Amino acid sequence: MKKHYFFISFILAAIFATGYSQQVNRTIGPNTTDQRPLTQLDPAGGIEQDVVIGQKLSSAIIGETWYDLQTYGAMPQRIYAYPDGTIGATWMMALEVPDWGDRGAGYNYFDGSDWGDYPTERVESIRTGWPVYAPLGENGEIIVSHALPDPDGDWVLLFNKRDTKGEGDWEEFTLAGPETGVGIVWPSMVTGGPDHNIIHILARSYGNDYMGQTGALLYSRSSDGGATWDIQNLFFDELGPDYFTAIDADGFAWAQPKGNTLAFTVGFDIGHACFMKSLDGGDTWEFTEVYHCPFYPAPGAATPPFGAGDGTQACAIDSEGNVHIVYGRMRHVYDDTGAGLFYPLTEGLIYWNESMEPLDTTIISTYTLDFLEANGNLIGWVVDPGTSGLIDFPAYYTSLTSHPQITIDQNDRMFVIYAGAAPGFDNGTWNFRHIYGNSSNDGGETWNGIHDFNDELVYIFSECVYPAMAATVVDNKISFIFQDDNEPGIFVWAAQQAAADLNNISFMSHPTAILTGIGDEPAMTSAAQDLEVYPNPFTHETYVQIRLPEASKVSILIHDISGKQVHLEDFGYLKSGKHHLKLRLELPSGLYIATTLTSQGKSTAKLIID
Repeated sequence: MKKHYFFISFILAAIFATGYSQQVNRTIGPNTTDQRPLTQLDPAGGIEQDVVIGQKLSSAIIGETWYDLQTYGAMPQRIYAYPDGTIGATWMMALEVPDWGDRGAGYNYFDGSDWGDYPTERVESIRTGWPVYAPLGENGEIIVSHALPDPDGDWVLLFNKRDTKGEGDWEEFTLAGPETGVGIVWPSMVTGGPDHNIIHILARSYGNDYMGQTGALLYSRSSDGGATWDIQNLFFDELGPDYFTAIDADGFAWAQPKGNTLAFTVGFDIGHACFMKSLDGGDTWEFTEVYHCPFYPAPGAATPPFGAGDGTQACAIDSEGNVHIVYGRMRHVYDDTGAGLFYPLTEGLIYWNESMEPLDTTIISTYTLDFLEANGNLIGWVVDPGTSGLIDFPAYYTSLTSHPQITIDQNDRMFVIYAGAAPGFDNGTWNFRHIYGNSSNDGGETWNGIHDFNDELVYIFSECVYPAMAATVVDNKISFIFQDDNEPGIFVWAAQQAAADLNNISFMSHPTAILTGIGDEPAMTSAAQDLEVYPNPFTHETYVQIRLPEASKVSILIHDISGKQVHLEDFGYLKSGKHHLKLRLELPSGLYIATTLTSQGKSTAKLIID
């Protein structure tokens, strides 16, 4: 398992750097001298050119992978939080370097108390890619990936399902493309209906051209858990060659269904952007454009720079059936040869909903975020904690604010997370990325402000990317996973780091109040705000200061950075007020996490033992 190692000087520098209040950085913006070409992809992977609340973990590492490319664009559904407190999650996993012969779906399950052991084998029987996870039936689960069962055949979607989540054997079945020579790849899946037995699938064609496109988006639906398909490989005329010359890999994203209302986004890259919506469970569909690109299809000649998207996108449906969309802004240009280029220094996470007018290039803009901000569309940017800004960064072929996820709870509060470049956090060559969040309590009219989920010491040397957030808010908590690495960049696609860099798949669950500012539970308004540790670092002894608003039992748990509990101390029943609790720990040098548990909630702090 990957470990984090720290030097004290670096730790003190990080404490100093993160002590500043966050402010908008308007100096990064687009860089007119740094252009990078677009790429063509293949489904085999790569470029064609060869804390604890009670007994529930609030953060944990749930798996590992050497294969570090989780998506080419939109992050599909990879985690689901169930009403009973359990959670299922999947990710792209391979442990065999460098041929990735064991590539497939990594899977782990939280049973309400603990996550399982790290998986060492994929779920599927053969090599697969790009898994998606969803609930199925009354208490089951399902994973879909794309696979090539016969090297001389066509790509198919490979499903694995079981009746009881977290246990039992997986049942495997496939879904083929529309005709011989045309396979289907890069699936996106949601399930709906009263018992989640209706499967909705989007996939991109691969192989021969289909319906006039090099990549066509196809929709399939099963109303009986995959036993039969009443809609199979439906082609959308609205998304055909008159609108899209091709659909990119991972260039589309589902919203979690709300009753019979379905929606998905498409595009949001160098071309157009739109969403499709159905009010009858997928029988009929309505097309809505979000923005129209002035230079699409490719004009075959030089253009001025223009604003559009970076291909990363997500959408959600509120209680009234309205669609809300987030995507990464990107600045593009065609050069003298007609080749499409993008400016990787572009920033800006864009929000839009169907009550708004379609965006135009003036609002998206090519040189400033001001128009988006004035129009109520800017909800994410590169946050500068008052340090020296950005040094440099590796390529993800996205903007500096990318891979958004959006969830809407039963009160129509919106929660958005995304991966963003993190000024002040770097390895001396490149800046790291962190997972950031924002939220709205009023349907997108106003936003509460950006929160950095990785500004703690444990992530000082961590590349935190590819977030996937559960579409459900359970017990006023948002849950998500992300890829956590010691070095910036990815190996599989951009080859900008060594293959021998093991990546963690990390899990987080936070009270919604961390984003909304509204106290959903007492933990956010009690000792959690007042925990102090001194001295820190220390050798054997330190003191933890807490302030109790009312009398309570108090205990302190100590975990190492792998999430393993290494110490428990019970201080009994303490009266209200301030307390200095002495801790004596005989533990190896390193970084630890201390969690105080009281009747009002929990609070955490990092401990550094010399």
